[in-house]
Amino acid sequence: MLIELYIFAFISIVYGIFITLAIIGFNKLKRSFKKNKITEPSFVSIVISARNESSNITECLEQIIKQNFPKELFEIIVVDDASIDNTYEIAHELLLKSNISFEIIRQNKHHGKKINLALAIKISKGEIIITTDADICYRHPDWLLTISDYFGSYSPNMLVMPVDYQSQSGLLEKFQIIENIALTGITAGYSGLKKSFMCNGANLAFKKAVFEASNGYHSHLHLSSGEDVFLMEDIKKINASSVHYVLRRELIVKTKPLHSWKDFFHQRVRWASKAKNNTNNLNLFAGFIIIGANLLFLALFVAILKKSVIIPYLSIFVITKFVFDFLLLFLASDFLGRIKSIWWIIPFECLYWIYALIIGTTSLFYKPYWKEKKIN
Repeated sequence: MLIELYIFAFISIVYGIFITLAIIGFNKLKRSFKKNKITEPSFVSIVISARNESSNITECLEQIIKQNFPKELFEIIVVDDASIDNTYEIAHELLLKSNISFEIIRQNKHHGKKINLALAIKISKGEIIITTDADICYRHPDWLLTISDYFGSYSPNMLVMPVDYQSQSGLLEKFQIIENIALTGITAGYSGLKKSFMCNGANLAFKKAVFEASNGYHSHLHLSSGEDVFLMEDIKKINASSVHYVLRRELIVKTKPLHSWKDFFHQRVRWASKAKNNTNNLNLFAGFIIIGANLLFLALFVAILKKSVIIPYLSIFVITKFVFDFLLLFLASDFLGRIKSIWWIIPFECLYWIYALIIGTTSLFYKPYWKEKKIN
């Protein structure tokens, strides 16, 4: 019993250090920056891989077309991944009327996101590439302008940007929002320490020259997912400190939360499955320490059932974890404009250990489906 107590004490200490570092890094990030007025804006290419997105593609493209950015300085490239709906027709008609430089490619068979994006980037004219998803339902009107200004002022090789969910009612929707707040805190925090290990391809920008120098998606082309984090790791090999994150709300994009527990399960298993192929040990360590810390709730539950003498100690460990999480989530929720959601952390903390165990374990042996296709 004493050994178990020492193990959980060790996990609590390591987890506390892990979250404290994220908090320190978060507070190191820029919340504003001065535009370099001497540097001329670079031409930007926005690339989108879309499959069966007829219900989303109009809103996505319209919000890009209406950006407060010179139309002659950006292009949109859409690759339709053999959709069985009218995604291609909707996108083509809308782009024709936009007066925006564009390319739209229709794949005759399903190729997957990486091949589609690689094709779009190959034919792109932009010095800066922005990858985004067809189901993004909100962008700030100055989203593109802020990205361009930041590259002109600081010239990062990659800019990791925040993704949020559209506010909706429902337990599953609230769970996704709270989880995303936590992921935002950790992503931003470790970026602030120049130790980036997470990003989201739904809102990601990088230099085309650096994409080519890092050999693009070639090193992980055999994997269905991970076009974002694996590319980031390859770019970090060129210059790890050139991967930036900035706390500007203009850079936040929002997507619709999933409404089906089945779709949610498959998506999260797909995300978790990237970890076993990621060469960044910090990614693997983060996964283990987060699962380990959440096991404190299980240990406390078992101890209560057994009326164990270690209940007070485990209670302290659980409360300590809650305090660390609250501090980080408060920072991230304040940035995302979601302070009112912070109180959902209480049921979230109580349930997350079950979720983490199921998703983490399942990702080791199960290949989920996404867009009606099984991933590799």
